[in-house]
Amino acid sequence: MQKTFILLLTLLAAFRLPGCKSDPVQVPDLDPLVNQALYDTTSSYYTDFSKYPGNIADLPIGIFDLNATGTHILDRTVMLDSFDNITGSDIPDRIRDFAGEHFIYYTALSDADSIYDANGLIDVHDAAIKHTLFLVGDKCAQGEKERAKIIIAGGNITRKNGLDDIRQMLEVSGSGVKALSVVEEGVKGLLDALAASPMLNYSVGLIADSLTIASDAYQQTLRDVITERGQKTTPPLVCQRLNTADTIPSRALETAFAKMIEQHYAAGSMSPICALIADTEIDSRQREALQDIINNYRSKRINGNYPYRSVINDKLIYIDPSQCAARQCYRTLRSDNNLALRIGGQQVVHYTDLPM
Repeated sequence: MQKTFILLLTLLAAFRLPGCKSDPVQVPDLDPLVNQALYDTTSSYYTDFSKYPGNIADLPIGIFDLNATGTHILDRTVMLDSFDNITGSDIPDRIRDFAGEHFIYYTALSDADSIYDANGLIDVHDAAIKHTLFLVGDKCAQGEKERAKIIIAGGNITRKNGLDDIRQMLEVSGSGVKALSVVEEGVKGLLDALAASPMLNYSVGLIADSLTIASDAYQQTLRDVITERGQKTTPPLVCQRLNTADTIPSRALETAFAKMIEQHYAAGSMSPICALIADTEIDSRQREALQDIINNYRSKRINGNYPYRSVINDKLIYIDPSQCAARQCYRTLRSDNNLALRIGGQQVVHYTDLPM
């Protein structure tokens, strides 16, 4: 396995071209926080992008999660094996896709960085930009840190509440860094999977924490991406809260799933749920448990009919947004020749805003 990995790195390194960057160019109508980061040298948020390395391939992958509900995004990225590392084709090769990569993972656990609004809720827009600035900056509470070469943004981030401004900031910076959103990549993964099995009438289930559902992030992003792709109809989302405080996560998932089916049935809907976006990990055992729930509902006979067969499909398409983001991260880095191709183990550094 080690010899195979070294050969893989040698072949890919031959095709890697040196990166390039340019200095930030003044752009009108930038978000005020972005403007400070790019141009206001007196601001604590100012980031000197002129010092960004010209070749960013050896820099770490930067990940943050505004929801701070665990390290699911990081775990999915570190463990990803969805591609053939030599050809780039969608074929697992039993070698981690990000073998040899370094990662920096950031979570803000205090209110020291003023990411909360007057109501005590996270200001998603400003928090997303500030988290990005930390990852692309070269300073932390303990001194110096590495800058990130790509950003994976977790949490309820949409194009309208921070993602567009982050991307504009990075583009203007000339650093070559790009930003991905877990929500957006999950929605794109959903639509790609549905396109492979087109249906005229269907609904999509969403199981997530209450904050994610209340934010309307998936609904907004679904509408945005569908419009961008020129599609005419947006499938309805059937949302069900996941009890993240449950001590048995699998039981919480199964309970939420059953409630989602009952909710859809009670609404009298005739568009079956054919896909499930799960903002939590679903392993093979949990999929079997969810399939048992589907089978039980679809086999229920009431007054000679099987009403739940119009509520949920016999088989579901499962979408893990974190895995979708990890896959797109690999594609982006490979396309830009920014994979590290480093011989050695993966390294993860976890930063918080709390003093060490």
